[in-house]
Amino acid sequence: MACGVILSGGLSRRFQVRGEPWTDKALYRVGNEPMIKLVYNAVSQVADKVVIAVNNPDRAMSYKSIILNANYVIDDERFKGPLAGIYSALNGCDEEYVIIVPNDMPYITPNTLKPLIDELRNFDVTTYIYPNGHLENALMAVRRTVTLQFMNLLANYGRSKIFDLIRGLPKALFLNPLVHGVELKSLMNVNTRDDLINVNVDVHEQVIKGDVSIVREYSINDVLSKRLDRIMGSLWYTLITGDPWPEFRLYTEAGLHFLAAHVLLDSVNENVKQLGRRILASLGVDKA
Repeated sequence: MACGVILSGGLSRRFQVRGEPWTDKALYRVGNEPMIKLVYNAVSQVADKVVIAVNNPDRAMSYKSIILNANYVIDDERFKGPLAGIYSALNGCDEEYVIIVPNDMPYITPNTLKPLIDELRNFDVTTYIYPNGHLENALMAVRRTVTLQFMNLLANYGRSKIFDLIRGLPKALFLNPLVHGVELKSLMNVNTRDDLINVNVDVHEQVIKGDVSIVREYSINDVLSKRLDRIMGSLWYTLITGDPWPEFRLYTEAGLHFLAAHVLLDSVNENVKQLGRRILASLGVDKA
């Protein structure tokens, strides 16, 4: 099977209500269970071991009262955001296949997670993509060994975005949930309390008709040696050369417009960055 990772180190800023005490989103009840327990219930059905990544020991103690059988790790200080939890959790896993789920996906199901794990046979990372080209945040499955190699390189470059991991790994598969019989509701992140009231996920425009694979035949040594012919179309080429266009073109032609927009944000040209922000805004992303 696989190792399961639940990311629970965020501050849940958008989930808070002005004038009320801070609420840990993971412990907020959806139905009769805390949100993180619902995620754990799904992950534990497809994983031999579950690791919960938190940002401090106090948080781990509060979760242990409701989830006894998980292992707990503290976010690695070399990273910011979800990558900090992913790195610590990968080091706490023994299995090569790892499924990663944020704590704010209360509608996730084992049937949603299984295809991500199954497809790792031929890829370094798998994730879902909405038919309109929008990626889900930290929901993915990865090969542990190669991911740790490239995460060390991400730390050296000072990178912290979750999508840097997808852009930096050589072989990525983006699954169309409609092709695999996965309900869009199960992929929903809860950012605000209103998200728990309106749980309908409606995708108007369908750019992605099937699964999308991005296969780049390079190794960690190719990146370290700066072999540009090998790493073209990857995060590493963009960072080393300052030229975002090969990577942008690759994702655009594949219909991965969300990733293409993030590539533009790495440009040194403000007008190019602005184009990236506009693409994200058209996909309903209010911050980059």
